[in-house]
Amino acid sequence: MSYFAPISHFNLKTKVLRHSHFSPDAWGDGGSKRTAQISEILARYVVEEEFYEPDITEIFQKKYAVLEGLKLLNQHKIQSSLNKTALTQLGFNYYKRQKTMEFYKATQHLLLWESSRQQNYLMSYAAKDMGIKVIGLPHNLESLVAGQKSDFTGKMAPYWFEEELQSLRQCDSIFTISREEQYLLKLFGLKAEFLPYYPTLEVTEFLLKIRQRRETEKKEKIVLLLGTAGNKPTFDGMLNRINFFHKHLKNKGLKLIVAGYLTENLATHLPGKDQIFLEGTVSNEKLSELMSTCSFCWIHQNISTGSLTKIPELMIAGVPVLLNSDAARNFHNLPGIRVYEHDEDCADLLLSELPIPEMPERPIVHEKILIADIKRLLRD
Repeated sequence: MSYFAPISHFNLKTKVLRHSHFSPDAWGDGGSKRTAQISEILARYVVEEEFYEPDITEIFQKKYAVLEGLKLLNQHKIQSSLNKTALTQLGFNYYKRQKTMEFYKATQHLLLWESSRQQNYLMSYAAKDMGIKVIGLPHNLESLVAGQKSDFTGKMAPYWFEEELQSLRQCDSIFTISREEQYLLKLFGLKAEFLPYYPTLEVTEFLLKIRQRRETEKKEKIVLLLGTAGNKPTFDGMLNRINFFHKHLKNKGLKLIVAGYLTENLATHLPGKDQIFLEGTVSNEKLSELMSTCSFCWIHQNISTGSLTKIPELMIAGVPVLLNSDAARNFHNLPGIRVYEHDEDCADLLLSELPIPEMPERPIVHEKILIADIKRLLRD
């Protein structure tokens, strides 16, 4: 059978178990959008999903649960240098996950696992203990994000990367959101594929209307600084650019509008209000207005992992994007996407005109690879 055999050639009942630390919300933050994207892909290819319910089993004798959990930690050689209280909680959490997987084993044979962070790193081990296959869909490599601390050894990023690799090695296959993460995992011998972010059909239609509107709307000298300020690398990057604009560009005839989820948290950090306007979290209607009339969108993020969901959305909407090299990730050498390395380049580009981005294609090939992997693992 061909790896890309048409879906109709499979005569299996296709149902998968999912675990994500985000609820699927196509209009939410980046994590919720990614979970919504995966839900839509599954629905498109008629794959039924069931979300993991952590309280589906009850464990009454906690002290025995802890002992069993600690045995499992030792069985998998999961390193830990935590104090007794934290280690006890870790053992209990492992045991609870294993017993929940034992419950699901009767009806589920494959876990789509997005929640690769904190004590949810135990999910891949617990699933394998019960003979449930695992496809990992990490939203990023958490151990490499500045400020993140291991729940197992207490180490700070990036010094617990091997712990994350050990958990990901339990997966039968992995789909990353960025090419850089795919390459890195493959270098460590993991089976890693690439599934870039692309918005749901509903969001895509909303963005295409903005693209059409931009064809007739008069563009003002507005720079739209857009981001999700609940993400620390993005918060720090946005504040860095606000300070840069205030120092170098407030008297250059430009207006800076700051918008996006939780950007109201930047209010107490603003250096001044000269030509800087903080919109905060905005409605879809307001976002459409801002994206339709701005000259371009400015994105700046401190070095991190994952991929910014806002970039392909802006490309679909026909909004030119200016971003720093650390934020660019997958998006280099594309029309309408200008990447700067240093502040000198940034200042020049802010005063220039940027071309309209080309319409990105939906990643159909990568979607089919995911579906083929699901079918293969359910068949084996």
